[in-house]
Amino acid sequence: MSPAEDVSSLRILSARWLLASASDWSEGGGVVIDGGRIVRVLRGAGAVRRAARAAGAVHEDLGEGVLTAGFVNAHAHLELTDLAGEMPSFERENEGDFAEWIRTLLRHRREGGRSPAQSAVARGANRLLETGTTCVGDVDSGAPRASLRRAGPRVRQYRELLDVWLPDRRSEALARVARRLGPHTRIAEGLSPHAPFTVSDELLREIARLRERRDVPIAMHWAESLDEAAFAAGGLSELAEMIPAAGRGGGLERLESAGLVAPWTSLIHANLATEEEADRVARASASVVHCPGSHRFFGRAPFDLARWTRRGVTVALGTDSLASNDDLDMRREMALLRSEHPDLDPASVWEMATTAGGRALGWEGGVGVLRPGAWADLALHRVRGGRATDQLDELTAGMIPVDRVWIAGRVARPVEDG
Repeated sequence: MSPAEDVSSLRILSARWLLASASDWSEGGGVVIDGGRIVRVLRGAGAVRRAARAAGAVHEDLGEGVLTAGFVNAHAHLELTDLAGEMPSFERENEGDFAEWIRTLLRHRREGGRSPAQSAVARGANRLLETGTTCVGDVDSGAPRASLRRAGPRVRQYRELLDVWLPDRRSEALARVARRLGPHTRIAEGLSPHAPFTVSDELLREIARLRERRDVPIAMHWAESLDEAAFAAGGLSELAEMIPAAGRGGGLERLESAGLVAPWTSLIHANLATEEEADRVARASASVVHCPGSHRFFGRAPFDLARWTRRGVTVALGTDSLASNDDLDMRREMALLRSEHPDLDPASVWEMATTAGGRALGWEGGVGVLRPGAWADLALHRVRGGRATDQLDELTAGMIPVDRVWIAGRVARPVEDG
């Protein structure tokens, strides 16, 4: 966990309903907050009244609605927020789609700059807050994020590294991350080797050494597209034409050889994993991050969620970027997931959007759940249902309005644009 939040006075937030976790409902209840963290969870209106009297705390009754932990978006690229509507999308995936999308993305990045990217980060962060997300795993390819230190959601900032198998690019990538991110209350460091086809074995080994020294989590795009699978197998692939220096071979094997498949690893997308690869991911206790909106954007075959859940692999939800999604709204991701997997129970969906994301980002028990010791990163939803089961159904499928969000027990402030 990152350094302690700024100390604030003891206070209580309560609401008509409390959802501490996917399986922990209370009619009436709240949380006691001190120093930006939850120190006690109160179940029932009587417990709230007694705690307020005993502690002499400031008590804010939020009224009708359900108080929950904020959503955890386990994978995003906030610096690409301005690419909404600018990228090609596909009714179905074919061998050229993904490579064409990459070429378009690279062209937009060349035409942009640091200032537009910084503004995009701010707008993306504010959209997360508007829709109830209080924590995000954000991949950073170099855009400034200083404004996120003072406002916006809590961030696991995955610093992207790639070398397209060229020694000069490898040196540049390592130089960019040579200095560790300074300690901030809202931002913590992670490392993100981009993808198997853009990261050499040499760079993977350097990243492994860097990770061990800094003790930070890893996130990597893996088994995402048919073109990537063809590339790894040595077949015809537009990716091979784009990156002629690249070596081939299975991405998971190369990650394992570098020692980068572990409980602190998030494998992003994992759409085309084999059964044998899924077994190895499960044995390593790594996490998988699924992005339903991005999956739909590319017109991909249905995501095999059962492949992972029957093995006990943590599957978290993310939005990816607005270069491959229509929104950064985790409510929409849950609704899309349920439409794709109608037999999936709402509690499992809620867990994938909250506590599973916390595990994937290396903050298990600290975000995505209301419990003593967790950060007081909260959201208030205006549900309509009268029973807990109805409310969880609404929360995961109904795009329920988000009334307010809190970061470290304080109403979240928007990020300044620029």
